[in-house]
Amino acid sequence: MKNIAISALLIISSASAQNLFPILGGQRAGTSVFTFLNIGVSARAVGMGESVVALNQDASSIFYNPAIIAQLENTEISVSQIQWPAEINYDYFSITHRIFGRNYIGFNGGILHMEPMLETTEYHPEGTGNYFRFQDRFFGVTYGAKMTDRFSFGMTIKHVAEDMAGHHMSAFLLDMGTFYWTGYRSLRFCASLSNFGQQVSPEGTYEKRILDQNSGSEITEITNFEKFSPPTQFRVGAAIDPLDSNGQKLAFSLQLNHPVDNAEYIVTGLEYSYMEILFARAGHKFNKYEEDITFGIGFVIPVGPLMIRADYGYANFNHLTDPQRFSIGVTLK
Repeated sequence: MKNIAISALLIISSASAQNLFPILGGQRAGTSVFTFLNIGVSARAVGMGESVVALNQDASSIFYNPAIIAQLENTEISVSQIQWPAEINYDYFSITHRIFGRNYIGFNGGILHMEPMLETTEYHPEGTGNYFRFQDRFFGVTYGAKMTDRFSFGMTIKHVAEDMAGHHMSAFLLDMGTFYWTGYRSLRFCASLSNFGQQVSPEGTYEKRILDQNSGSEITEITNFEKFSPPTQFRVGAAIDPLDSNGQKLAFSLQLNHPVDNAEYIVTGLEYSYMEILFARAGHKFNKYEEDITFGIGFVIPVGPLMIRADYGYANFNHLTDPQRFSIGVTLK
């Protein structure tokens, strides 16, 4: 199985090099709202290229596939801090818990924020003395159930909001996912749909300056903001553990992402663990503009009935400053 995983990576790398996956759909970039929902929230997941739709890692996994909540037997807590380019920060948390039997519930939320920014105009390029704020945030509730020993499903309802320079917009979005163990060794096949909902626009109106066809003079027209779709994304992937013996484990995952606001792309990931204490991860995004290579490390420390996890994830950006991600997790046994 190790040879199969390595061969798959080589085949995909060769296909990418020969440009067999042309960037079709890249013209859709920038056509959605709430794009902060595309930011990876887990340092562990980012280390594997976010090829984690078929991996039951920790509480933050419900961000990628809500069905994973029914694969986490213990209560899980995860907190992440992301240092985004341009001095923007993203803070994320998630909690999962088994209610009873095969029923599970979880909560997650995130806030993308920055320091107040000085307002500038064409007449005051050095600043007007006024400041404005920008903030994106969401809060979600997840329910999942394990229908059989092999199959589980999950669903998240979340409220998403944005505030920018006095303009506000919000919406309720839906995430859905499935998790299926095939029965062949450790192979699992999963799919999820994230950020599904109606089109959204900022509240209120704005003044639009246009040229009057009759008089030829400039006039001001009160206009409603245009509506755009949320960043809905469909993920389908598979994962297998080609090595799992003598305290060593290697997980390999392959995933196809189909976003509504960009081109389709493929991601692969590897995670090697030793004694379930030390972890090393690597991933690659094929046909993904701006991002490509990722890697990460992590370790687990048992403290009484608790398991404390610390993870670091790195993603290479071709033009922007490479973001840094840190996650702390707790498992309550």
